[in-house]
Amino acid sequence: MPKTLEREWEFELPAARPEEILAGLAARDRLFGQTLLMEPEEQPEKSVEAWIGTSDALAGQVYHLGIYAELSGAKEYLEPAADALTEVFEEQIAAGTADAAAATLLERQPVDGIVFQAVPEEEEQPQLVLPEWLAPEGAELPWGFTAVDRTGARWPRAEVVERHRRLAVVPFGEEYLLYALPPLEEEEEK
Repeated sequence: MPKTLEREWEFELPAARPEEILAGLAARDRLFGQTLLMEPEEQPEKSVEAWIGTSDALAGQVYHLGIYAELSGAKEYLEPAADALTEVFEEQIAAGTADAAAATLLERQPVDGIVFQAVPEEEEQPQLVLPEWLAPEGAELPWGFTAVDRTGARWPRAEVVERHRRLAVVPFGEEYLLYALPPLEEEEEK
């Protein structure tokens, strides 16, 4: 009978520049909702499956990337699998940094021109990466809220979202910066 183990990690990443915040958001986006299957080479029947959840926060010039894993599988392999996940997370953080370096700045909006509103599940936009600390109270994270401009229209506009597979909003100074990120590898294969 499979056993379970829950584990949490926190990575502190630099956030002094918009690109650094973007790198953290891109890493969070790469990790959230992933399911990894880890199989011991000699005994594949004793595999461990890990579901990954994430959270984020900003404190001064430090981006806090919280990672949660729920592992299930062969009891004797749960701890080693949890330990092995740290390397996976570090790889995805490095990939998020590469994503940020390859990103394109599309738009800027003043902070006082944008508000964040909760949206129902059928209106969620997983391709839009928003910092969780901007979410209104009661919003389902990470996709249960969106940015809206002074006219009440969604920002970014639908045509911008449709044109790009992966967008991120970065708060910096008195602005929100909208970046187009490279698509994730599995999106490129489609």
